Amino acid sequence: MKEASKVGDLVHIPQSVVLIDCDPTTDPQLSIPLKILETDSPRLGVVVTNPQHGYVRVYCDGVNWSVKDKSIYKLPGETE
Repeated sequence: MKEASKVGDLVHIPQSVVLIDCDPTTDPQLSIPLKILETDSPRLGVVVTNPQHGYVRVYCDGVNWSVKDKSIYKLPGETE
């Protein structure tokens, strides 16, 4: 089973993952997105909030995004 992401973790965001810019205080599935981006290539991100409602907030390319927790992978070699 995949280990849950934690604040500060460096994560791999694969190609074709949907990143959502929405109100961080609400469930991303229930809010209207301000912006959506489907990654055209793999990206790196940093986790900025713990997973909630199946989504995690990551900082990627200068923006905080919500992304499905199951879509990202903690990079190997990261220590606790």
